[in-house]
Amino acid sequence: MKTITLKQVGFYVCGISDVTLWMGGGACIEMEPFTVKEINRKEILWNVNDNGFGVQSVNGAVCDIYELYEHGHKEYTETIIVGTVGEDTEKYYYEAFQL
Repeated sequence: MKTITLKQVGFYVCGISDVTLWMGGGACIEMEPFTVKEINRKEILWNVNDNGFGVQSVNGAVCDIYELYEHGHKEYTETIIVGTVGEDTEKYYYEAFQL
């Protein structure tokens, strides 16, 4: 049997952003995934995004965090909420993205 050792290189973050639209009202959108060196709520919130959609503001997100290893291997760690996330965004996340 073989053993392969991979070095952890950071954390991979993906999820659903809570946004305010230019014409008013709120919505949620799947954000573009990003990586961070450590789990730091402030840094994660700073990187939360609208996936290039173009909104008035990004308020917060429901984020799935994965340990990221060499060669792109990921292992789920936890789900956190950063910033301000409305009930509709949380509901959408849990209905659409939970297995």
